[in-house]
Amino acid sequence: MVRRIVMLLSATLVLATGCGVNEDEVVQLKEGENLSDTPYCGSLGCADPFRFCAELFLEFGRSPPLCVVENICDRLECAKAGRRCAVFDGFPGQVKCIDE
Repeated sequence: MVRRIVMLLSATLVLATGCGVNEDEVVQLKEGENLSDTPYCGSLGCADPFRFCAELFLEFGRSPPLCVVENICDRLECAKAGRRCAVFDGFPGQVKCIDE
């Protein structure tokens, strides 16, 4: 199942490159972290009330909308120094790096 999620995420990232991500906004997983426990959002949002729908601004484009926890930035780091991870509201929300 995890392998299938990773394959779907990779395929979607290739398709999402058209959305573009500014290199200053790129987040990446910290060493040892993964998204295997992070489900995709449904059309009505997340089934778990403690999760919300958000796109991660990754190196190769935006992720598909994922059901992330409020402290998702604890698992991420910015690709560029001098920046910090931030979560923006919306549907879907956005998880990206901003100036410190």
